[in-house]
Amino acid sequence: MTMEWILHLVAVGAFITMLTSAFCRGSEARIRTIACTAVMVGLAFTPAQWIVHVGMPVLMLSSVEFLFRPLHKCREELITAFGCLAAVIVATIVSGQPPWVLFPLACFIGLWLISGGPQRNRRRQSRELQRRAFHEAAARDASMRINRQELHQLFNHPRLPAQSRQTLHELLRRADALHRELRSHDASARLVFEVEQIHEDFAPTAVRGYLALPPSTADSLPLQDGKTGVQLFDEQLALLDGALDDIAAEARTHGSEGLLASYRFLQDKFGHADDELKL
Repeated sequence: MTMEWILHLVAVGAFITMLTSAFCRGSEARIRTIACTAVMVGLAFTPAQWIVHVGMPVLMLSSVEFLFRPLHKCREELITAFGCLAAVIVATIVSGQPPWVLFPLACFIGLWLISGGPQRNRRRQSRELQRRAFHEAAARDASMRINRQELHQLFNHPRLPAQSRQTLHELLRRADALHRELRSHDASARLVFEVEQIHEDFAPTAVRGYLALPPSTADSLPLQDGKTGVQLFDEQLALLDGALDDIAAEARTHGSEGLLASYRFLQDKFGHADDELKL
């Protein structure tokens, strides 16, 4: 008798725990639901077998609730609920008890299908994807605006020498023009990326390096080979300007390769015909 009462108390505890977890989302709730289901399956072959008859409706209602929610948000909970319900039903059948929950479950699933459940889920997922894409695009635009504003402030910092600032702005204008030209002519992604690096990475790094120097010694204290910070900064700008020259030259070379290849092909295929006619 004592053992039976213990089994009944365990069944009550499993039922209460399932009530607090079967309708919740999250990994912890799923683990508790699976654990309670395992206890119910084990108790189905004991004097406390009544637990399966109260566990089945709870799991059925949990499955139906998640079925009518947006599927892309509660897919794991839905799989857990149906899996646990299937385990309890199998245990009920094996223990020789009627699995009465099958009929109302079939009715609920039929209602879900008739009410356009699959189409509704697809519409909800589509709206969610559109909403997410909109927020991501808005975040990127905001980040780009902040980045452009920061770069504008950096490139116009009052501590930059006037001549160096003018050289820097000419370099940036040239990089912008080359970037537009490369994009309009479908140049290789590598060349476009290198121009973007010059504008958004290398040039800002050079400016920040100069601004990190003490204002009182930036144009007077030699740092390397007798060159001051201003001179080293101007040399970096010159190196970047030379890099733009190399990129532009490579783009022109690649742009002519298609025409030269076409010319060589036609020359090889049809050019000898004229010579034979002349002979």
